[in-house]
Amino acid sequence: MTTTTASASQVRAGGWVLRGVLVVLSWAVCVFVVATVVQSTGTAGSASGRWVSALAVLVALVPTWFLVRRARVRWWLMLVAVIVLVAAGLGLGRLAGPSLARMSSVGSSLPMAAGAQLLTTSSSERTWCAGECSRVTYVYAVPDFDAANVEVAQALVAEGWAPGEPGRFCRDGLGVNVTPDDGPDVDRAPEVPSGTALLSMTTSVCDG
Repeated sequence: MTTTTASASQVRAGGWVLRGVLVVLSWAVCVFVVATVVQSTGTAGSASGRWVSALAVLVALVPTWFLVRRARVRWWLMLVAVIVLVAAGLGLGRLAGPSLARMSSVGSSLPMAAGAQLLTTSSSERTWCAGECSRVTYVYAVPDFDAANVEVAQALVAEGWAPGEPGRFCRDGLGVNVTPDDGPDVDRAPEVPSGTALLSMTTSVCDG
């Protein structure tokens, strides 16, 4: 009788271990799918994208419920599942960077000073913001950097970009950095027309 009881207990324990493994697998699949969708749609990196990710991963609660519904503490398990999944979704939305296409679209629509001439563009794509996110830089030749910088700053603020540190602006989770050089990621410095100065505008995630 004792042997039979011990065997039954081992079977139940093994069953719960299997359920736990299946729960983790279902969460992993859900997180992977959500990450793919958020990244491909270009909504990653924004505040709305983080909450979309957090809500989307809650789909994993469906298989979780079917796997733990027979447990005595199933409601506590579901509460823990909600907390873990929401945290994972928020982290996923924060780590995933905005798509390069989205930043290119934003960058190409930014205001520019009168008389500016586009010399070159450069980009650096990083799907996940581990250290740095993707960015796009537009390099212009302007008659005078200081005057152009003031004109661009005023235009950006008028369009809803919030100023931060000197030369930095933020809106909807994206950032613009205005500098008097050729910006990052330019392999070969552009030839600057005589009597002009360089001004670059780099779009990436908002870093203050």
